[in-house]
Amino acid sequence: MAYHFCIDLTNVENRVAEGETSIIHVKFHGTGQNDYNVYREKLEKTLLTKYLREIEGPDFNQKLMKLTFDIKQANEANGFCKSVLERGIFCRQRSYFFLGHSDEQLKTKSCYLMRATQVEIHEFLAKFGDFLEEKNLGKRARNIGMLFSPLNKAVVPLARRKYKVQPDITGGVTTTYTFTDGCGFMSPEFSSEVQQILELDYQPSAVHVRYRGIEGMLVLKKDLTDVKVQFHNSMQKFITPDELDENMPEDFSFVDIVDYSRPYVNGYLDTGMVMLLADRGVSAQNLHVLQTGYHELLQGMCRTTAEYFLRFKGEFRLLQEIQDKGIDGTITRHLKGRRQKELDEMQKAAYTRILVPESRVVFAVCDPYNKLKYGECYFNPTMPEDEAKVFHAGQRFVVTRNPCYHPGDLRVLKMTKEKQGYENLRDCLVLPVKGPCPHAFECFGGDLAGKKFFVSWDKNLIPNEKESPCDYSPTLAAQLLEASSKSVSKALEKITRSQTNEELKSREEMLEYFATFSDEIPRMIDGEYMKCANALGPSSKPCRQLSKLLYKAASLTEDSGKLRKELEQMKPSIQSALFSGSSNDQDLDDGHDYPDDEGSTRPNQVRSRLSSKRLTLTAMSFRLSRDNLTRLRRARNEIWKNIDKTAKDFVEGMQRETQIRVV
Repeated sequence: MAYHFCIDLTNVENRVAEGETSIIHVKFHGTGQNDYNVYREKLEKTLLTKYLREIEGPDFNQKLMKLTFDIKQANEANGFCKSVLERGIFCRQRSYFFLGHSDEQLKTKSCYLMRATQVEIHEFLAKFGDFLEEKNLGKRARNIGMLFSPLNKAVVPLARRKYKVQPDITGGVTTTYTFTDGCGFMSPEFSSEVQQILELDYQPSAVHVRYRGIEGMLVLKKDLTDVKVQFHNSMQKFITPDELDENMPEDFSFVDIVDYSRPYVNGYLDTGMVMLLADRGVSAQNLHVLQTGYHELLQGMCRTTAEYFLRFKGEFRLLQEIQDKGIDGTITRHLKGRRQKELDEMQKAAYTRILVPESRVVFAVCDPYNKLKYGECYFNPTMPEDEAKVFHAGQRFVVTRNPCYHPGDLRVLKMTKEKQGYENLRDCLVLPVKGPCPHAFECFGGDLAGKKFFVSWDKNLIPNEKESPCDYSPTLAAQLLEASSKSVSKALEKITRSQTNEELKSREEMLEYFATFSDEIPRMIDGEYMKCANALGPSSKPCRQLSKLLYKAASLTEDSGKLRKELEQMKPSIQSALFSGSSNDQDLDDGHDYPDDEGSTRPNQVRSRLSSKRLTLTAMSFRLSRDNLTRLRRARNEIWKNIDKTAKDFVEGMQRETQIRVV
């Protein structure tokens, strides 16, 4: 047995206000025996800490400790982190061992420890759900992480008899998809309760919630009357045991409101979106006009364009102040702060960030009335009274989410004719629950579990060229391999159960996952993608392949070892394409430039359809040669590069101007 890592509490910096519950936080800044600082800080209120308080009493915080590994060298940090967690921490005459972390803590290499043995910790976590059912370590860590996610101030009581969990709506042609993935329904009564608790002047149409082992979106459904909330199975990340339900105090039955639909959340274009829009035929002139307008808006923020900007943002109180007393010193300082915030965001986005007036960033939700057809949507954003309008049937929207990498991640949807019953659904994107594939999944493999989508009705941003969405679903071979590995895994578990402590093995797996976690592989893939996009364009075969790899990394469908191996296998063909300067275009099987409707999905298995398209395109009298196509793509590639350069020059110019004024 290895010795525990001993922590000295002689010099503890207190960061806790009087009356707040505290926790000891040990922050490592190196791998030496004394390379750490100790703080006493406020303990976040989470589902786990709330339950621990109930069963342990007011001194429950003594059972917990927080560690952070703020060490720059990733390899050193990972090895040191694993060593410390395996040894355990000795502090306050007690031993503390790895408990878990939230999804956000994973990114900052921060976790909780508990004063208990690993077996006791497993038994404690098992009270919340059977996490071992999930074999994918990344997804299991994310599920357990729900216990450590900070609770928000807004919580709504929800008794067991006031909700139900129903099967999802599924469908598809060649692949079965879950069209309600991560989304359920709420009654007008529940939505009104959220409105009162949040003190909103409107009834929210969509709410992002957590309820014990359930997480996802709820959309308003007027005819839901038998219960307050209807969850779907896809929202159930883990199932709380019945005994926990029975022994849980009454005030533990609550819904945590994570976020909700909001008006006037404007959309912005970044480099990736500009790149794909240009690739889909949006002209350089349209994009430059939009960028120039935004830059002029920021330049005149404290003078001529202030009110115009504030209208976009829905800041009507400040507009009223300007109307009453003009732009005085206080308002000028506020406007300068807003402008600086915009410039800071541009720097954070590597300069390209363009406000799109006719756009919103909203939650996507499933159709509560099952009326929308594939290729349709319902969208009703809040607008200023004098600009308010009703989108006509057939109004086209460009829809995507950030990040996006594949040209097919930009979808063009049409406003539905069936508007009756949807009028109260504002500031959210309602998507159909029927068709060959969910539209959310067509946008870089998205779902409805809290993802936000960019929606624009600016006619100058609607792509001119059609593109089938990327098929992000696993291949048949991959599905068979996964099913086979699961069968082998279960068989091995039965054989070794008497020899191996399954609980301890699970704890070791989660410790290893946390200690060795790194975003290095996704960053490497993204780097290769940008290198190829810069030279060959996002429609090139390497970029299309890398976009699928990026989806796997984002969705946790494969571990980092497999992703690294796949990337290494792709590098020779990438280097060959970069060296030759050829985009190495795929044939028609890549689903590119089909002349059919924008909304249609390409089923890979339907050979006859592909053959007919080959014949149709072969018979066309006009077709770009490969050389012309290469020149066209290079020209389009220059569009986003020029946009990038203009953005950088603008930000640097504004910074110089600010410095001169200060001097």
